[in-house]
Amino acid sequence: MAALLSRLMRSGFVSMGIRAATLFFRFALSFYVVSYLGLEAAGVYGLAIGAIGIVPALLGWGLNYFVSRDVVGMTPDGAAPLVRDRLTVTLVSLALGTAVAIPVIVAQTGGVSTVYMLILALLWLETLALDVYMPLVGLQMALQANILVLVRSALWIPVAVGLGMVSPTFRNLETVFASWIVSHFMAIALLFVFLRHWPVRAALSKRLDRAGMWLRIRNGWYIYLSDLGLVGLSYADRFILNAMLGLAATGIYSFYWSITNALYTLLSTAVVQLALPRMVLVLRQRGMDEWLAALRREVLKVLAFAAVLSVVIFLATEAIIRFAPPGRFPVARPLLILMLIAAVLRACGDLLSVGLTSAGKDRVYAITNVGGVLLTVLLSSLSLWLFGLIGAGISAVGTALALCVVRILYLRTLPKRNPPAKAGRRDETGTAAQ
Repeated sequence: MAALLSRLMRSGFVSMGIRAATLFFRFALSFYVVSYLGLEAAGVYGLAIGAIGIVPALLGWGLNYFVSRDVVGMTPDGAAPLVRDRLTVTLVSLALGTAVAIPVIVAQTGGVSTVYMLILALLWLETLALDVYMPLVGLQMALQANILVLVRSALWIPVAVGLGMVSPTFRNLETVFASWIVSHFMAIALLFVFLRHWPVRAALSKRLDRAGMWLRIRNGWYIYLSDLGLVGLSYADRFILNAMLGLAATGIYSFYWSITNALYTLLSTAVVQLALPRMVLVLRQRGMDEWLAALRREVLKVLAFAAVLSVVIFLATEAIIRFAPPGRFPVARPLLILMLIAAVLRACGDLLSVGLTSAGKDRVYAITNVGGVLLTVLLSSLSLWLFGLIGAGISAVGTALALCVVRILYLRTLPKRNPPAKAGRRDETGTAAQ
């Protein structure tokens, strides 16, 4: 029985269930913001989500890519100092970034409102949370990582929504963002519970490995550009849309993006994120033939999950909109369908990127991501100009499909046979594989 439970937890179903609960609450929040706070507030919320998605990559210097891979197979003794060093870089970067951002905000708006201050606080907390989440996944602690996501990203939502529905005083974005911030401190407390057996104090007593962090940054500059490309793929279009069509249209897009992103996140949680440590170990221990077979299995797994989840999400959205009072929610079924398709293609593209990452093809990984954001900017601008709001869905599908095709074509060029990687081999960054 214990063995069966252990296998179930490693399979991703438990993590998927936790993230499904998280996404249910985020799903509800999107409907609340649109129906109670209005489309313009939904637009501001969507732009805030975009900033929260972009800043960790902008100030992350590409380090999470290497840290999450380097900790695979490590013990807590080995991983703790590495994670500590990575968080130190993040704190310094956030402090410098905030020192630059506040004068810019003051110059543009004449002051720093409560909403801006809350968003800045969330930028700090979300960036640090991501820097912890990625190593936890690499250490095969995906269950604990996703519990933390549930706490910081979802458990506060019933409180914020309940307050807003009961009293108009709390029916605003300030309540939403403040509740979110409180949940982060609860997640931090829970993190210490999860890591109570880790040598955290011993890690803090060791000297910072500045040389090691600087080497990763210097050798991985293209990974940094790649990370910017990844977040650009997810969030650049909403800023373009806001500039071209305004806050109300951005609110409609953000509403449907949050719904379809639930599908993408579930696929990423259940398959894509768990695939990286597995793929790295298969290549190291069994060679290229087994690695290619494992990659095919993961792709089929994504498609199987997607077939079921996309139908469930579409029908759930249709039911909510149909039975709600007229005019409460924006109706844009073609946009919803296109964005569901784009979410599936994005998940498949991410899985193909996992293949590139696990094979050490870092430069190809980076080039496709940077090319993707350039394609996003071009297609979004053109599609929005030609087709209006529906152009956002057309652009999303076109970009995701193009990236899948490019990555498949490259993966087909890899040698079909390759001996298992030897300990200590170096990847394209010059960093020794642990």
